[in-house]
Parts: sequence; structure tokens; C-alpha cells
Amino acid sequence: MNADRKRPARFICVYLCASAALSLFGCGRPSKANVELRKQNQALQNQIADLKRQHEADLASIRNLQSSAPTVPTLPPERLEKVVTTYGLKIGRLTGGSDLDPNQPGDDGLKIYVAPVDRTGEAIKAAGSFVVEAFDLAKPGDTRIGRWEFPTDQVQKYWVNFLTQTNYVLPAPWQNGPTEHPEITVKVTFTDELTGRQFEAQKVVHAKFAAPNSSTCASTKPSS
Repeated sequence: MNADRKRPARFICVYLCASAALSLFGCGRPSKANVELRKQNQALQNQIADLKRQHEADLASIRNLQSSAPTVPTLPPERLEKVVTTYGLKIGRLTGGSDLDPNQPGDDGLKIYVAPVDRTGEAIKAAGSFVVEAFDLAKPGDTRIGRWEFPTDQVQKYWVNFLTQTNYVLPAPWQNGPTEHPEITVKVTFTDELTGRQFEAQKVVHAKFAAPNSSTCASTKPSS
């Protein structure tokens, strides 16, 4: 009877010791299988990003073919594969409201940090024209609050390549007075000069609207 009672206790002791050993030696560092799985996962993410850029380029080609009359002759696909050209459009994280006039309170417009990207997702100084549109979706009725055009022959002066900045920086001053709501939806359309293809990107950004003038508020107070 005593031997039978000791047998489960021995099993429990062996199990606990084995668990402790696994915790000590098995979890101290990632196994080869985990490392390989992470490498495969990263490779798949890179492949998905490449396919997404290729899909955007294909959509741009389709839109260009569907247009009534392209402005420039389009290159055949086999030639496009051999040149560095636009495969997508990326709006930078610094895009948003900007105090273009320091003498005025609040933001006086937007600054758009945007760059065409190649097949690998790297920013390139591609020639082309930009159209920037801004929308205040909290506004009733027509939500578009501005539209700015940057022709090909003028846009090159907005290119910035300094430190971490490799993109176009497009100024967009308010056209109908300051915004009333801080959340603005920005849509950018880029027409590539080489291929005639159009690329679009949009981003929700923030801007500071001017607060009521304190002197005006003070003048409304009754005199004592």
C-alpha cells in the first residue's frame, strides 16, 4: 500500500522537474524553428508590399488606357520593367497643418509631404504634376475646402532631400479662410510625366484653427 501511494508522488516530482528544465533551457532563447518562422513571415510581408505596389501600378496603367487621349505616349510594359519609374505614392507623416504666416494665429494652410515611390518602395524624384485636395468631412454640404495644382514645370522647386526628408513639400494655403475642424482628409493625385499614369493617395491629418480673439471678447464686457 505504501509503495502504491509513493508512486504518484514520484510521477508528480518527475513531471515538475521536467517542466522546470524546459522552462530553464527551452525558453531562454528562440528556437531555430521560431527564427525560421520569423524570417518566412518577414519575407511574406515584403512580398505583399511588392505585390501591392505592382497592383497600384497596374491600376494606374488601366486608368491611363481608359482615358480618352493620353497626354504623352505610354511605354510598352517590357520597357517599363527596365526603367526606374513610379509604382506608387506615399504621403509622409509630417503632412498636416502649417503656420505659413507667423503673424496670424493658428495654421494658415497645409504642408503636404509626398513622394512617388519605385518598385521597392523607395522615394524617387519622378517628374510629374500634383493635384492636392483637402476635405473637412465634419462640414455639412460640400466638404471640399481646397484644391491646389502643381504643374510639372514648377513642382521641381518643392523637392527636398535633406537628412530624413526625401520628398516633395507642397504648400497649400487656405483658400476659403481657416478650417473650423481640426481633422482634415488630404487626397493627392500624381500624374507621372514619363508614363502618363496617375497615382492617388489619401491621409487624415490635423490642423489648428484660430481661437477667438481675446481682445474682441474683452471689448464685449460691460464697463464698471
